[in-house]
Amino acid sequence: MAEDDSETSETSETPAPKPRRPATSRKGVVGQLWRAAKRQIDAHEEHLADLPKGTTASEADAKALAVLARTVRELVAIEEPPAMRKDKRTDEPFPADDLRHVAQLRQDLARRLAALAAQDADENSREADADGGAG
Repeated sequence: MAEDDSETSETSETPAPKPRRPATSRKGVVGQLWRAAKRQIDAHEEHLADLPKGTTASEADAKALAVLARTVRELVAIEEPPAMRKDKRTDEPFPADDLRHVAQLRQDLARRLAALAAQDADENSREADADGGAG
């Protein structure tokens, strides 16, 4: 049986190489990407318009919008003249910056929660005083 397999593999023809497509220019590729992004944006806007009144977009919709925004930003960056482009290293935030930002958000959240708790405690004490004075 092994001999049969080797005979068929030796006699089988190798597939002909696929013909090469003509090279597409950079401008042509960028144009195709813009058209694809435009179709995606239109489809996303149509989807959001079809949502029933009073409902909010889902997390998947938010992620799709974020991807589309990044795509447009990258396409704009591709089309900028080289002199106008920012150095990619300075365009992206450093991870330490994100950590500082998160720490600041946590501190702000803690302050707001403390203020809400104090406000709630103050309102509860007023209600208790009002209930105690009325009885």
